[in-house]
Amino acid sequence: MKKPLHGARDDSAPGDLWLLMTEFALSLRGWWIGTCYSLDLTPVQGLALRTLDPEAPLAMSALADALACDASNVTGVVDKLEARGLIARQGAENDRRVKMLVVTEKGRAVRRQLLTRASQPPDEITAMPKEARCQMAAGLRAFLARPKERPTIDPARQPHDKAS
Repeated sequence: MKKPLHGARDDSAPGDLWLLMTEFALSLRGWWIGTCYSLDLTPVQGLALRTLDPEAPLAMSALADALACDASNVTGVVDKLEARGLIARQGAENDRRVKMLVVTEKGRAVRRQLLTRASQPPDEITAMPKEARCQMAAGLRAFLARPKERPTIDPARQPHDKAS
């Protein structure tokens, strides 16, 4: 097992901050899985439902981009959400070959539950001193407010399935 990275001490070093942010984000995996499972969703289904805007249909290809996966991989996720009645596929008005995803009424209700549960902080956050929470929130807001770059995914650099 790898040694945790939170023992680093140079609080002003960008690399130290980044390692801590990465470890923090990865530590939330179990929390997200539990949140999704409580609604009978897989973590990817939860992320897809969270990503979809109930007021704006989204092309399947755009969902694949948002989930950082190939369009063929998002089909299974969409199939399962559609089978549960949480989303529906519709042809795009200008190109019937493009499949648009629409959140159904049932999907809106489950999405609201997901967002409500996801907004409840884990005990580790609640237990932090108020000043530390405020500083962390301010730093994360600054980070998230930066201009966003669209990552380009080079298929040649993607991991390949070892079974194929």
